[in-house]
Amino acid sequence: MRDAAAAVAGAALVAGVAAAAAVAGAGPAGAQDAPPVEITSVETEGYPAVTAVVTAAPGLGGTGYAADAFEVFEDGRPIEAAVERMPTSNLEVILVLDTSGSMEGAPLAAAREAASGFLDVLPPEVRVGVVGFGPTATLLAAPTADRAAVAGQLAGLTAAGETALYDAVVHATSQFSPEASDRAVVLLSDGGDTASSADLEQASAAAAGATVNVIELVTPESNRAAIDRLAAAGGGTVSSAGDPTALADLYRAAARALANRYRITYTSTAHGTATLTVRLSTGAGVHEHRRRVALPAAPAAGSDPEGDTGGAASPASGSGEARRSLVARGGLAAGAGAFFLALLALGLVALPGEGTRRLTAARLGATHAAANPPNLSQVTQRMANAAEQMLERRGRRQGLAAALEVAGISLRTGEYIVLAAAGSALTGLAGLALAGPLGLLLGLAVGPLAAWSVVNVKADRRRSQFAELLPDNLQLLTSSVRAGYGLMQALDTLGREAAEPARSEFRRVMLEVRVGRDPGDAMRALAERMGSDDFDWVVGAIEINREVGGDLAAILDNVAETIRERQRLNRQIRSLTAEGRLSGWVLTALPPLLAAAMAVVNPDYLGRLRSGAGIVLVLAATGMLVIGWSWMRALTRSTF
Repeated sequence: MRDAAAAVAGAALVAGVAAAAAVAGAGPAGAQDAPPVEITSVETEGYPAVTAVVTAAPGLGGTGYAADAFEVFEDGRPIEAAVERMPTSNLEVILVLDTSGSMEGAPLAAAREAASGFLDVLPPEVRVGVVGFGPTATLLAAPTADRAAVAGQLAGLTAAGETALYDAVVHATSQFSPEASDRAVVLLSDGGDTASSADLEQASAAAAGATVNVIELVTPESNRAAIDRLAAAGGGTVSSAGDPTALADLYRAAARALANRYRITYTSTAHGTATLTVRLSTGAGVHEHRRRVALPAAPAAGSDPEGDTGGAASPASGSGEARRSLVARGGLAAGAGAFFLALLALGLVALPGEGTRRLTAARLGATHAAANPPNLSQVTQRMANAAEQMLERRGRRQGLAAALEVAGISLRTGEYIVLAAAGSALTGLAGLALAGPLGLLLGLAVGPLAAWSVVNVKADRRRSQFAELLPDNLQLLTSSVRAGYGLMQALDTLGREAAEPARSEFRRVMLEVRVGRDPGDAMRALAERMGSDDFDWVVGAIEINREVGGDLAAILDNVAETIRERQRLNRQIRSLTAEGRLSGWVLTALPPLLAAAMAVVNPDYLGRLRSGAGIVLVLAATGMLVIGWSWMRALTRSTF
């Protein structure tokens, strides 16, 4: 009797466990169902700006919530956050359904009906595709907003054969439209795979390109570990059903969740690992979800405690290491700047007085002997001497010295080379700090170009002044000749009374004549030094007069009048071509200026021009820009 009672009790216990299991399996979701509100992803690349995507699951009294229904906490501290509902216009969904032999009969029928309900809940603008998998994965409908076409494919589903789950995931994630920026996969499976050529690792890698929400239909072949891994790779959730009739509720819940996502953006003040909490208040109660977030480490001791690196640069720095690197680069550039300013100060303070005396002596044709040694440090003096020796070996010292003299720069060639090298070092280090190795190369090239440009611009300006004043100087020369002065006396008058730069140049001519140089040669050297064809004609007229005689004053009057007419015509041409020259400048400067502005306002806009065919297009555009500039410059040339 006692044994019979024990047997009955054991049978009742087994039946109770089985019944409890059946009730648990019949529920719409298992223990891993999606919570009412869930933080599905967190983006920290723009730290301290952090962006989280939150999904509000169904059953909370609607699909839309106001921004003030959300509260955000970081490590338990409330923080201000911007909340916006994510639009569904760029959302594409691929339904992936198991059509293997294990789904034959009622399970497949329930899956077809549940998927049709999924279509009814989604907003009409969402594009939906269908992939079925049995022994192979097949695209039944590409992503489309045509609900009737998708429903027709769902109605035609049949079950047979093995299960190629992993191949289906890989195939489905490759079917999204290129323009779809928001991608989701809703997968119906028990997790079993018997026929795939891909493995779980490959399927997980493919799932990382979309949000993967899995609906598990529990069967004897279920593989929950595989399902969990696919959902985790896609940043999605897993919902379980032990009864096919529960699939309809799970599909509708998945549809409402996809249409009910929110983007939350806030400024983080934490470092390292922090706990992010999102709390949602609804008519059904208050729900919250927590997630651990990996943030950049705290800055090193001695750095800015707030993580700032100087204004707008701090958000882009991303981590303490980047900020320290930026600070190091800034210190390097500051050191180079101090070195350059020191050299410049030496040049400005020590060189001008002595250099001006040397330049004046050179223009007078005399060798200036300094009463005192130059006020330069020994290091700077040795650098200048070494630079001069290098130029002498290359045969370029005389040319540079002549160019500096014409430009009116009171520096020795070696001193000018030292200052140019210091400027090149400064711009190179600044380029390295701002743009890396490419900036270093560009910065190093700026120094020599700037030094060359300064000499040329100052020399051209001085030559232009000489040419502009030439008719007035010839008038003064003619007046002196008519007053009874000889040619040498008249030239000496120009050396005393003419405006600069003519005064210095004619004083040099007179000094060269006094030391034995032929007057014609001295004046031709002046014409060559000033690059003046007009004065070369004057020299030719004077030499002809010296050989054949005649009225020198009348000849000089005629030459002066001819030069005035040439200058008047040149000014008229410049007036007529002013619009064309201005157009050339504007059309040449507009493309690079617009590109620079676009790079600041929208850096990603020009991203495709930085690689591949984009580089070729940039080079071609630069070449055409140079050709266009040269062509317009030739058309608007204002001198003859």
